[in-house]
Amino acid sequence: MQYRTLGNTGIRVSEIGFGAWAIGGTADASGAPLGWGRTSDEDSLAAIRTARDLGVNFFDTADSYGFGRSESLLGIVLSRFRSDIVIATKVGVTRTSDGALQKNFSKQHIFHAVDGSLKRLRTDYIDLYQVHNPTIADLQREEIQEAMERLQEIGKIRYWGVSVSSVEEGIEVINRGWGHALQVLYNVLNQAPAAELFPLARQKGYGIIARVPLASGLLSGKFRTDSVFAADDVRQNFLTPKRLAEAIPRVDEVKAIIGGSTRLLAQGALGFVLADEAVSTTIPGARNARQVEINVGASEVVLPADVVERLRKRLGDYNFYQKHSIRI
Repeated sequence: MQYRTLGNTGIRVSEIGFGAWAIGGTADASGAPLGWGRTSDEDSLAAIRTARDLGVNFFDTADSYGFGRSESLLGIVLSRFRSDIVIATKVGVTRTSDGALQKNFSKQHIFHAVDGSLKRLRTDYIDLYQVHNPTIADLQREEIQEAMERLQEIGKIRYWGVSVSSVEEGIEVINRGWGHALQVLYNVLNQAPAAELFPLARQKGYGIIARVPLASGLLSGKFRTDSVFAADDVRQNFLTPKRLAEAIPRVDEVKAIIGGSTRLLAQGALGFVLADEAVSTTIPGARNARQVEINVGASEVVLPADVVERLRKRLGDYNFYQKHSIRI
């Protein structure tokens, strides 16, 4: 495993992290799925243990992933290795009493939510506490910054960051000096952040966490145009048959360009993400130990420079998620 520094924080993180959304299992709001379908806690715990054994030290979750389940599973395994682990979680996505999805970035909610996360994670501090996909209007409410700075002062968090849904939001965050790290959607099929956001992040010392590096599974190569997602899988919300029919030919193009540079498409896709020096870590999800092993194997893959350049030239303007206004 190779390690990088998370911006100006000084924290060393594994370049392949562990994205813990999927292990949260089923969840919904107003009947719409928010999780990745049913998962086995036994498989999830094995995945976390395997990641740690293979050198992964960066684990990213949110209090809304399974509405506590993901954090609890991480806490079971990682609490005994706390000093060697970097834990990132998020705050702000909640459900109303009648089950509807809502965002809550009030100071009161942040102070309440952090204690819940600390309890589930079985720790007394969080390394990186992230605002979960706020709008710029949300962030302009000074109580967010006040809450995060107060949590730093009292030692409940070390640093804070923002998980953004668009390049424009990320640029605004950096220009205003909010937080210390940015989590942003970046993969071969959605390269938009690389043009302006990444250079600015490097200049200003922000750590970049690249999420959805396998394009919600598209870059695993296992989907077809007629693939159907389970009723409790969040991907049914945005990977519609029409969009699959559009994206799969692009995935085939990625396969052709990568060719024999890597044994597995997924490892080539992760290698592409890590080819940008602005990226501190990337957080592919994993439901089981085998998926972790595949993801971690990408740390040993260095895509040839000419392959990276061809992927940028051929697909750099495609931006599948941005094109369809998919906010995940």
